[in-house]
Order: sequence, then C-alpha cells, then structure tokens
Amino acid sequence: MSIRRKIKDFANNAYEPLKTKLKLYYRPKQYVRKWGADGLELYKDFFDSSRQGEETSFSLAGYPHKLYLRRGTSDEPTLRQVFMNIRYEMDLGFSPKTILDGGANVGYASVFFAHKYPDAEVLSIEPDNSNFEQVKKNTAHYPNVTPIQTAIWGNSSFLKIINPKTEHWAFEVAECDATDAGAFKAVSIADLIAKQGWESIDILKLDIEGAEMSVFQEGYEEWLPKVRLLIIELHERMRPGCTEVFEKAIAKYPFDKSISGENLVYINRN
Repeated sequence: MSIRRKIKDFANNAYEPLKTKLKLYYRPKQYVRKWGADGLELYKDFFDSSRQGEETSFSLAGYPHKLYLRRGTSDEPTLRQVFMNIRYEMDLGFSPKTILDGGANVGYASVFFAHKYPDAEVLSIEPDNSNFEQVKKNTAHYPNVTPIQTAIWGNSSFLKIINPKTEHWAFEVAECDATDAGAFKAVSIADLIAKQGWESIDILKLDIEGAEMSVFQEGYEEWLPKVRLLIIELHERMRPGCTEVFEKAIAKYPFDKSISGENLVYINRN
C-alpha cells in the first residue's frame, strides 16, 4: 500500500466518528427546517433507538394520506431525497400524462409524482418482495399509480436479485435461468409502453442500481426518442462501463442535460 493511500485511509478513519456526530447534530435541524415542530416529531419517531427495525406510519404536510417507513433502513434517506430535498421537483412547462418510476424502492417517488400530477398515469416498478409490499402500502390511496413487481432490463430475460442482504435501496439484479431460485421475468421499457398503449413517456425516472447498463445497451432506439424528460442515477461503481454505455446512447438524440443532486436530468428538445 502506498504512503498516500495510508494517509488517506488514516484521515478517513479519523474523520468517520466526527462525520457521524455531525450528521446526528445536523439531521434534526433538516427536519425542523422543512416541517417545523412536526419535523422534529418525525425525526424522533424515525430514529427511536428502542424501535429500530419496526415499521411506522407518518403524515407529511401537504399529503392527504399516511405513508410508511421501516426504521433503521434506507427508507429514511430515501424519504429525505424525495420529500425533503425534493429531487423530482422541476418546472416542466407541460402537464405529464405518463410517468414510469423505474426502481421505485418503497414508492415515495411514485407518491410524489401521483400527488403532483393527479391526471398522470404512474407505473411503479420494483423487483424486491419486501420493497414491493411497501410500494403497495404507500401508493394504495393513489388510483393513478399501478405497482408492478418486476425489474426493468434491456430485454425480457429472467433475472434474480444477487445481493439480497444489502440495504433496501441497493438491490442489484443479473440474468439467470428461468429455473433458478428467485428467478422472475424482467420487462423492457418498450414492453411497458406497448402494454400500456402509451405513445410516449412524459417522465422516465430510473434508479435501477446498474441495470442501466442493459437498458441502454440494446433496444433503446425504440423508446428513447419518445421520452420527454429522463431522470437517471448512474451506478458506475456497481457496473463499471455503464456511464459510457448510457452516454453513447443518449448522445444520439436531442437531449439537454442538467444535474439535480445525484440525478442526471435530460430534457428532449423535440
């Protein structure tokens, strides 16, 4: 190991306890700044050390229906991304009618879209059993949301989750035989468009943990020109090369690029 690497590792290890303390100090302020006194109660509920691992229901200002969160899981940072940092709040200049939430996790983004655009049809796609149960609960009061338990892929292969013990927001899938334990049939975006009878996708949100490698490697010519707004998080650390594959595909079409947090945002000029 090089001296530079040793110094970096030492600095990271020394900083880690401080970083944890800073998060614990700053996070309740985030909740209060966003939701006032109600935010402090949310923070106390979500981080109740005596009830970690349990599910809780909660209300958010402006949303008429209760939502659900599993304490001590990635549900909480997912909630912050969607409802606190408002990663999907954008001035579109049009009213979307078709929205595809690929990698829905527990359904918070689907709820955000369904609430903001009540006239839109929202497909909420999630492969994991435990996450999908949360998707159904969180979107139950939104009739414009259709939950579908599957994964988005470049074709209709059979897939399975290859890291079932990881955090709930980091499940990865890979192709497998139809007879493998845990195997399920994936869908392509072209399949979904055809099944729904959509002419276009007004908002396509993709947070699919490296599966973008497959999605943008084949078949994208059929559906990518029909996307008005693409919101995507690339996972180069999981699938090295996926960024290059994606950029090669998107460059063929007239998209304007911007950045929102960890997401890349592409607006189709046509």
